[in-house]
Amino acid sequence: MFKKILIANRGEIACRIARTVRRMGLRVATVHSSADTEGLHVREIGESVWVGEGPARQSYLDIEAVLAAAQRVGADAVHPGYGFLSENPQFGRRCADLGIAFIGPSPEVLALFGDKTAAKKLAVQLGITTAGGLDEPSDDVEALLAAVSLLPTPYILKAVAGGGGKGMRVVRDALQAREAITAAIREGRSSFGDGRLLAERYLSKPRHIEVQILGDGSGKVLHLYDRECSLQRRYQKVVEEAPVTNLPQSLRKQLWAHAVALGKAVNYRGLGTVEFAVTGESAVFLEVNPRLQVEHPVTEAVTGLDLVELQIRTVAEGRLPFSQEELADPRGVSAQARLYAEDPAQNFLPSTGCVEVFEMAPGLRTDTGVSSGSVISAHYDPMIAKLIAHADTRKGALAQLREGLAETTVLGVTSNRGFLLDLLADADVQANGVTTEFIDGWLSRRGTQPEPTAHVAALLALWLAQQRASTGSTAGAWYDAALTGWRIARGGVESEAAATYKALSSSGDWKIGFAPSPAPGEFVVDVNGTRHRVAAHEALSGWQPVTVDGLTLRLRAHCFVERASALIGEAQIVLDIRPAHDARAGASAAHSGLVRAPMMGLVVGVHVASGQLVTAGQRLATIESMKMEMAITSPMAGTLSWVGCATQARVERHQDLFRIDPAA
Repeated sequence: MFKKILIANRGEIACRIARTVRRMGLRVATVHSSADTEGLHVREIGESVWVGEGPARQSYLDIEAVLAAAQRVGADAVHPGYGFLSENPQFGRRCADLGIAFIGPSPEVLALFGDKTAAKKLAVQLGITTAGGLDEPSDDVEALLAAVSLLPTPYILKAVAGGGGKGMRVVRDALQAREAITAAIREGRSSFGDGRLLAERYLSKPRHIEVQILGDGSGKVLHLYDRECSLQRRYQKVVEEAPVTNLPQSLRKQLWAHAVALGKAVNYRGLGTVEFAVTGESAVFLEVNPRLQVEHPVTEAVTGLDLVELQIRTVAEGRLPFSQEELADPRGVSAQARLYAEDPAQNFLPSTGCVEVFEMAPGLRTDTGVSSGSVISAHYDPMIAKLIAHADTRKGALAQLREGLAETTVLGVTSNRGFLLDLLADADVQANGVTTEFIDGWLSRRGTQPEPTAHVAALLALWLAQQRASTGSTAGAWYDAALTGWRIARGGVESEAAATYKALSSSGDWKIGFAPSPAPGEFVVDVNGTRHRVAAHEALSGWQPVTVDGLTLRLRAHCFVERASALIGEAQIVLDIRPAHDARAGASAAHSGLVRAPMMGLVVGVHVASGQLVTAGQRLATIESMKMEMAITSPMAGTLSWVGCATQARVERHQDLFRIDPAA
């Protein structure tokens, strides 16, 4: 057995692996970048080596820096977790060169399954159905365009070294091909250091089902049952379950057999996951992920096994701890939801910044790399936590998961908590009548709803109370007697307001005015001309009842001078607050022609120049954040009068990027 393991990763998976390593009686250390100096994994593990700057390519993807860290702490094994170097064959080879064990498959197997084309060829040799497509991957745009012109649409582009939905694009129209290929190549290079793409037939409305395998490296392989991962968005899994609850048993056994056959063919070592697209009673092989999966906890819940311990022991000892026949049947059903710092109202853009408050719900397993005060960086995946429920039935597991989500607190950044709560309550999700395309259709049907003005009024009342308490003023944080906007009428006539503040969220903006408080704990808040009476305690710790116009809401808030966030029941609201006369609180981009960055990130392309005529919806720039690209588009037709960004420049959230003079 190993004596000391270096975890070459960060966040929740580093914390989770460390718990098992310590329980096994082994010593543990980790690595961190400049952006993660105060990270939870650094604090929890207690011994960490700096390996470079914030961008992953300068730290967590730096093979020599990570190996130098392993040597420095005296580690005789490295656990790569998932992502980063977990599927990098060169990293496995360099570990072997230095006599350090790599807790994963051999470099040869990593190279094989890291190349989706090679993996498909192996599957074909074993008689396993695949989605066909191009025979060889490429990162040459023109060569790819020529090759895909022979494919019927729709087809899907995949980064050959990809995973987690990165470097993937569905092309439904040949006119989209060049842009899709260019973006997928760029994303593959950014995320995996490899821009090569393959293209294959796109399967309409499949289910995504995967099989967990475990091998001893000498040809013995067994399966640890299956998982349902059909609830996806942008090819990124959102909710995962184990086992699959509505699969024909004959098909289930076929998937198990195919997964085990692939593992045996390559003398698979350690944990791996074989993924399939299932339509009706037929299945198509997708890929093998030769590493620990994000969703492994649901398999742990129904088998009672610690997959990380199994992974470590099989690599260290070269043997399986039990046979297939000795593996007990799954117990009950487990469901996992991925809680992200992202904004559903803005097409799930990452929400960077400080997680001011994070509190986990009792009764759920919560794997996290975040605590109150942690910062969500633009450099990495914005996952806050994985919430895992386990019950006797699928219905019970989903109910337990939803209840736990409702009791989970995230303040300071926008999260997908409300989206997950709504999704888990959907009748089709409850009935497991979903495919990988379900969420996209579900989102388009429900649309984006702006926050009710009552929610805005409730949060602004608490924000005002907080500012009064901190400044000792009866006005707000930016008190200016000339701008209070209130005119107290004589003769019993109610006062009228002119807005003194502006509150902005991802789904709208509001002009805000405040009247003098009628009594302690009472507020009058004018939101876009609608007056609300709010009754609330001024203390901001914990959940509290807030009454707006006679309706009592359960609310928890966290407020600063320029930003306030709250959970209101199952909803969340995050507001940026400015004085009405502040230039940053001017008209929205749709009306002023000012285009702002919706998130912090790196500008990877500026596609226009000052003085150029642009049309509504035209792409102006492309920003990359958290390995995801986003197009910055024009809100109107007009002339580009000012450009405030450049390629390879870093931009902050709400930074001004362009100004457009509207067409006459």
